[in-house]
Amino acid sequence: MNILIFAAHPDDEVLGMGATIKKLSGQGNTISLCVVTEGASAQYSNKKMIQKRKNSCLSAGKILGIKNFDFLNYPDMKLDTVSHVEINKSFEKIIKKYDPRIVYIPTNTDLNKDHQIVHDSVLIAARPFKSSVKKIFSYEIPGSSKIQFDPNVYENIEKDFIFKIKSFKKYDSEIEKFPHPRSLDFLDALSKIRGSESGLKKAEAFKLIKEIID
Repeated sequence: MNILIFAAHPDDEVLGMGATIKKLSGQGNTISLCVVTEGASAQYSNKKMIQKRKNSCLSAGKILGIKNFDFLNYPDMKLDTVSHVEINKSFEKIIKKYDPRIVYIPTNTDLNKDHQIVHDSVLIAARPFKSSVKKIFSYEIPGSSKIQFDPNVYENIEKDFIFKIKSFKKYDSEIEKFPHPRSLDFLDALSKIRGSESGLKKAEAFKLIKEIID
């Protein structure tokens, strides 16, 4: 099965669903990743960090079993300065390219505008009659929330969590110390919290946004 993941920034895919990606690729699915922004220019003055983040994404993706990568290179933290129509059309091209049945997108419940815009634009690009998408999930990204993430789907990641940690370590410039939400200890704690909510030892949480059964 073709599965497409949209990430606003390189590392969102690992933080939000790294273990699930590994699990899905291990089941024989073809995983494609579209990284929307370069993810560095708003944080770093050194332009070399853009390539470093891209290389980290490729290395992390190799661990997780991601087969295809697309980097759209929109400006970091400035998606609200880009035409909404332009973003929608670029997403339509990506969806047409990979013909996915399942799509994962960032949540729109946090304070990051890039996450919100990617979320909304994918829903437009993946609408019926324009795509083959049958199921859309959003994933949570640790950080500042404007609304508490309210999952209704939990993925058992007990066997695959170690690969989430291994892949996130490839983003060495982004790892913080606990209790920061981008710390290794926090990711472990969150997996246990989501696990306890669902009767599992470790889980990643998702919200099913749309499912078409034919």
